[in-house]
Amino acid sequence: MTIHGFLSASVTKRGKGVKQLALMVHNLLTTDGRDFYHNQCIIESAANTTKGANHIAVTEDTTQTINASQTSLTGEITTNGLARTNPSTTITHTDNTNSSTVEHTFTASGSFTDVVRSALFNASSSGIMTHFAAFSSGSGTLISGDTLKVTWTINIG
Repeated sequence: MTIHGFLSASVTKRGKGVKQLALMVHNLLTTDGRDFYHNQCIIESAANTTKGANHIAVTEDTTQTINASQTSLTGEITTNGLARTNPSTTITHTDNTNSSTVEHTFTASGSFTDVVRSALFNASSSGIMTHFAAFSSGSGTLISGDTLKVTWTINIG
């Protein structure tokens, strides 16, 4: 995904009409601009007064369609070690790169038939679901003591 926009500019001269200088020209996301977006959207820090989208949730539900209109994670697991979490020590972005990582290793304290989907949210409950993805069915069967490592890599620009 690339974040981009367009620039249009014109000059109006008194009595001479409008002169179009630029019309829908692609703009450029600068390196510092990209870092700013990563820090505002993913990383939580003292400089960031909003919550980053860095709370990881998982589900066993296979019925929810993966599409951009989804706003919640159907059947989100809230118990037995797999509840939504903010892994504050494993959220990273390095300046001048195009990538942030949000990662957590869950430890099951109960049994799960098949964990198959994950989402990122900007809150510990409810909130805005910013990313949503599925992983292989059949590989996420867990019993107490098993671990599930979820790593989200976010690229902007």
